[in-house]
Amino acid sequence: MRLNPRRFSVKLSDGDLRRLQVFCAVTRCGGFAAAESELQIGLPSISRYIKDLEIRLGMRLCRRGRVGFELTDQGRRVYAASQQLTADLQRFEENMASIHTALVGTLRLGIIDTLITDRSLPLPRVLEEYKRQHPQVEFNVSTRTTQAIEQSLLDGTLDAGIIMARRPLSQLDARTLYQERHSLYCAEQHPLFHEDATSISLEEVARHDYAGFTEREEVDRAGRARCLTRSACADSVEAMATLVASGCFLGMLPDHYVDSVWRLQHFKAILPEVFSVTVDIELITRHGTSASLVLALLDVVDRLDPPTAGKTPGPPRLQVVEAVRNAPAVVRLDQRHG
Repeated sequence: MRLNPRRFSVKLSDGDLRRLQVFCAVTRCGGFAAAESELQIGLPSISRYIKDLEIRLGMRLCRRGRVGFELTDQGRRVYAASQQLTADLQRFEENMASIHTALVGTLRLGIIDTLITDRSLPLPRVLEEYKRQHPQVEFNVSTRTTQAIEQSLLDGTLDAGIIMARRPLSQLDARTLYQERHSLYCAEQHPLFHEDATSISLEEVARHDYAGFTEREEVDRAGRARCLTRSACADSVEAMATLVASGCFLGMLPDHYVDSVWRLQHFKAILPEVFSVTVDIELITRHGTSASLVLALLDVVDRLDPPTAGKTPGPPRLQVVEAVRNAPAVVRLDQRHG
């Protein structure tokens, strides 16, 4: 066979790629006959592919005969280059597929305030895993009230929210992430702070001013501790802590928040066996959503370990309801509740 020593054109055609594929299969299998099964074509066709490739490249690639199949030096170099080309083509195909399947856009997430001080909060892990799986997605995280988060989900300005569970809305779906414990606290300046815990009675607690959250939150709570008179109102945990820090009010605060903020280190829980309450922290989304960004978020959340809170018995679920619902609201900040 006379081979053309002219310089080979680097412009590959579909036919060239097929010939290289057959050549690689023959080399990998160690001969023409051995490659029949893998290629699903007969010996004459295999021989023709190899011959056409040698003519196309202008070089002899292999020796075959009674001594068996053997690559020439040039054939070994072509085989190595063909393997590299195959790998590059596979990466190209994967990249093209990822362009069609990769998530892009902005995930808009609303959360209530002061969650970050709770070690049970899975959101940092969720965002880390989400970003690892979908690096092109951007995040827009904002702090809002529960009511504002629900409304923003309904009007489409948020994709998901993390709230304190309350009366469910039929238009929203909820997944419990973990549980948060709240207790009734007073500051060091408060008269109850220095009293012996065993000597404090419900009647004595009821004589002191109580700072409650918004009315909607309070009426959702039930229990026998209806003796507290609300004389101040706050719409965020930070506002509530400010009221309690004044020494003038008792107020419900998340235990993890009190434990984590240095300024609150002298706060004291009053009758936790009576007033402490465990609430669910939920991830909420629009009911039946088909948005790919949200479905990816739900997939990451569902792969987390199940919520650990609640597996062990918590404190009694006796909750605080103010006795005077029309008491004046002193502070209203647009944060956690509402």
